[in-house]
Amino acid sequence: MMVPVHIWAYAFRIWLAAIVALYVAFWLQLGGASSAAVTVAILAQPTRGAALAKAVYRFAATFIGAAMSIVIAGLFPGERVGLLAAFILWVCVCVFVASYFRGFRAYAAVLSGYTVGIITVVNIDTPQKVFTAMTDRVAAITIGILCVTLINDLFGSPPVWLGLERRIAQAWHDVRDYARDVLGGAKDDAERAGMLFAAIAGLRDEVDIVAYDMADGRHRAGGARSAMLALVEIVQQARLLSLFDRGDPLAVTVRDQCLAALDGNRSEALAILVRMHDDELSRSDATIAAIAQIQRALRCVESMIQIEDGLLSVREGSGPARNVRLPRRREFFFALQNAIRVGIAVSVGALFLVFAGWPASALALMITANVCALCTTMRDPSKVVVAAMASFTLAAVSAYIVHFYFLTGSQDFIRLAIGIAPMMMLGCVLSVNPKIAGIGAPMNNIFLFLLAPSNPQSFNALSFFSQCMFVAFALGVVFLAFRLVWPVSELDKQRAVVRATKETLAASVTGKKYSLPALSIALASRIADYVVAATDKHRSHPEMLRGLLATSDLSLVSAAAYDHLEQSSDDPAFRSKLGPLQRALRSGNSRRLYAGARSVLRRMQEGKAGLHEAQLAALADLWSAGLLLDRERRRIRHFDGRGFIKGEGGR
Repeated sequence: MMVPVHIWAYAFRIWLAAIVALYVAFWLQLGGASSAAVTVAILAQPTRGAALAKAVYRFAATFIGAAMSIVIAGLFPGERVGLLAAFILWVCVCVFVASYFRGFRAYAAVLSGYTVGIITVVNIDTPQKVFTAMTDRVAAITIGILCVTLINDLFGSPPVWLGLERRIAQAWHDVRDYARDVLGGAKDDAERAGMLFAAIAGLRDEVDIVAYDMADGRHRAGGARSAMLALVEIVQQARLLSLFDRGDPLAVTVRDQCLAALDGNRSEALAILVRMHDDELSRSDATIAAIAQIQRALRCVESMIQIEDGLLSVREGSGPARNVRLPRRREFFFALQNAIRVGIAVSVGALFLVFAGWPASALALMITANVCALCTTMRDPSKVVVAAMASFTLAAVSAYIVHFYFLTGSQDFIRLAIGIAPMMMLGCVLSVNPKIAGIGAPMNNIFLFLLAPSNPQSFNALSFFSQCMFVAFALGVVFLAFRLVWPVSELDKQRAVVRATKETLAASVTGKKYSLPALSIALASRIADYVVAATDKHRSHPEMLRGLLATSDLSLVSAAAYDHLEQSSDDPAFRSKLGPLQRALRSGNSRRLYAGARSVLRRMQEGKAGLHEAQLAALADLWSAGLLLDRERRRIRHFDGRGFIKGEGGR
């Protein structure tokens, strides 16, 4: 298989940055100069924005961890038990916080934790060296960050937005095909909708880092967030439009305009739908069903326009038409589970090392804490550890050959640069292949850690094999911890999605206030988590997935209805009708929802209340909720933790 030229260019940039970082660290005579090269390996990313984003978070996290190191060392001078307990507690806190984030933010959180181990725990017997170790580490990391940034800029590292634009365009193509099929009368495919949500949610990591790409990166990031939301909205609106009667001539016209918009005639379709909306409101016999259909189609077409605007912002760096904030994960149970698991693993490792009486056991404990904390940021820690074991085997053999065969001839820096080149380039080439990235990504880190380049170079075989043994011990502890200590299965993740969906439904139908864009993204991300968690053993059940989608749709339209009702609650005439409508929604009574919506519309048509857009939007959402309850009552009932859906027909 031929490796593309741009991959070789990426590998060359990382190798060159590592060499420059080592040279500067040697010239400054820093203790632990190899940390500069390890930093380069950690920041190895094929795009400029990704490397810069990770560098920013690494720099900030290092300062936080360094400050905490001084605090812990000052609180427990010479007290081994107290210092170790404080270190383990701090790592647990950082892992807990990291569980609420993703990507480089999660990495920064755990880095803040294990930096204390690198600075303080390793010097547990020599507390007077803590400050020197802190300054050396901060200086080495700073050098590594600067070298990566300068080399990437000098050799033209590609930006993130190019790949992100392609992925958004591909997702838009898939969503367009799905919406065209659903609106064209095809049976809704729940698995296809779930896979679309998974593809859209998969854009999140690149969207988070594109802001660091260029000076106009924040505009590109804003456009990408807007496009993500628009993609989710189109899938949701297409599903809701499919609930309306297909034999109705108005429904046919509305769907035709949406299909025309999908084919590119968005401005014309929007103008026709607006005219249809105005004409319907001007009729004396206007129906809420017709208004709801047209409003739903208008939202769908407006979302298509937002996608084009978002893609333009990503492509040109211009400001998007809307600014959207993406929600963060809020899974307290899994965060606590991760923290407890890491606390147990590091504590057991510490006890074993104390009773084993190994020399330099503090280093082994630090490595164990590092690997434990880092694995919690991965989706499947057990598989990551297995991949890391393969990386360790390759890295250890390579480091041994370079260390004791290639470098023993002289202390020449050129010889060192040539010696580390093959392994570093191999690691970079492997890391860009998604199938084996778990092996390639940590390979360079482990290789440079075991090689430990220094000036002058040490050739202590006992020290080398001790470090290999410590890394193997850490990987073994982490493997057992994630297999045996409160393991999280894929089925547990699916159950967590179901539990969260139930909670959202209960909150939305009782009037909890939500940000509608954030709720749309959160619901789609939840469906994506359920689909991604499906394995050969615990595949996503089709009926369960349909129920999740229907319940998410009901949660969204209920929250939207309350949001629009709140905007129109200043009208006394309208407010008098809110109570029955809200009770009908809370009880899941579709017949009362229809009746209440018709009553409000008649009152508005009689002139006793003006025609307000917020009121019409609320009625359209309530009508959609009624349709969902009629069509999907059997499935939604399984997610009703409060028992608000009584029976068929909503009696």
